[in-house]
Amino acid sequence: MTYFVFDIGGTALKYGLISKDGIIIEKYSEAVPTTYEALLARMAHLCEAYPDVLGLAISSPGIFDYESELLTTSSALEYLIGKPFLKDLSSLVKLPMSIENDGKCAILGEYWCGAAQDSEIAAMFVIGTAVGGAILINGKIHRGAHNNGGELGYMLVQNDLKNQHYASLGGKIGFNGLLTYMNEKGHKIANGLDLFTLAQKDKAVEKLYKEQLSYLVVSALNLQYSLDPQIIVVGGAVSQNPDFKTMLEETIDSVMSKRAAYIRPHLVIGKFGNDANLLGALYHFLNGGRLEA
Repeated sequence: MTYFVFDIGGTALKYGLISKDGIIIEKYSEAVPTTYEALLARMAHLCEAYPDVLGLAISSPGIFDYESELLTTSSALEYLIGKPFLKDLSSLVKLPMSIENDGKCAILGEYWCGAAQDSEIAAMFVIGTAVGGAILINGKIHRGAHNNGGELGYMLVQNDLKNQHYASLGGKIGFNGLLTYMNEKGHKIANGLDLFTLAQKDKAVEKLYKEQLSYLVVSALNLQYSLDPQIIVVGGAVSQNPDFKTMLEETIDSVMSKRAAYIRPHLVIGKFGNDANLLGALYHFLNGGRLEA
C-alpha cells in the first residue's frame, strides 16, 4: 500500500512514494515551477507515473482554510495565495488527496515516527528560508481561533520603538534574514553550508550566529512558559548540520545562565530534516486529512 506525496517549497518541489508504514521508497527533488498553472500541470504529470497509488498527500506553504478551501497565506510562493489549490488539482488528478501547511506537516512527521513520538504536548521550529512552526496537543494540530496557531516564525523577538522596527523570529534566523545580517556585518555568505564552514574558521562569525540563535532560544523559553511543552523540535535542513546542534546547546547554556528561567526547554533536533514534511503530509492524509485540537 503506497501513496504519492508532494512537499511544495519556495525553491524546490519534492515528491516521493511512501508506504503506509512511513517508509520512503522513492524520493526526488526539482525546481518548483514559476507559475500556478505550471505547478498544477507538473504535479498532474508526475502523478501519471504512479497509477497504482492509493492517494495523494501534499505539504504546502501557506494556511489552508478548510471552510473556503483556499490557501490564504504563503510566505514562500505568492502565486498560491487565494487559490482553490486542492479543487484545481482534483480536476486533473483523480485520487483522494489532502493538503496541509508545511510546518504542521513537519511536526506530524516527527510525531508519527521521529523526535516527537509519544509527546502529549510538542512544538516545532522549522528553519529554512524563513521559519515555520507548529504546535501539537495530544497528537492533534493546534490551529487557534484564527487558523494561525503555531505560526512561530511570526513571533516578535525585537522591539525597537525608536525606529519603529519590530523583527520576527523568521526575520532573524531564517536564511534570508541571516544572509542580510551577515552581509551587513561584512561576511559574504551564499548558503547555510557557507555559514557553518566560515563559523568553524572565524570566531567573529560564530559569535554573530550565536547572537541570532539566541532569538530562537528566547522564543523557546517564552513557549516553555506559555505552553509548557514536553519537547520542542528544531527541524529544517540547517538543523542536520552537526555544528548547528553544538552551537544551539552552547547558546541555550549562555541564555539560561543570564536569565531567571527555571525550566530548561527540551530542544531536540528533528530526526528527518526536510523529509519530515513528506512523512507528515502522509500521516495527515491517513488520519482523515484534518487533525486539529
